[in-house]
Amino acid sequence: MSMESARAFIVRMMTDEEFKGKLAKVSAAAEIDKLIAEYSFTEEELAKIVGEFMGHKLEEGELEKLIGEAFEGQDVSPESIAILKEWLKAKK
Repeated sequence: MSMESARAFIVRMMTDEEFKGKLAKVSAAAEIDKLIAEYSFTEEELAKIVGEFMGHKLEEGELEKLIGEAFEGQDVSPESIAILKEWLKAKK
């Protein structure tokens, strides 16, 4: 697991609409694992990198809130957002 991997994942989320669209349609955590198999990071590493991009250290719970915001404008179901949040919690 690495900070570099978390950074690469965030950059891809910001630049690859097709990839982001696939994540927006997940129906199980296993689908997320398959989609991001090339990345390996913890929730803490991801939060640190997101904080760097945002210019501040994330507060507790802020990363979860940002997950929903990351998919604004996408055709995403509340169930998919919930699956993404639960998946992230398991990345401790």
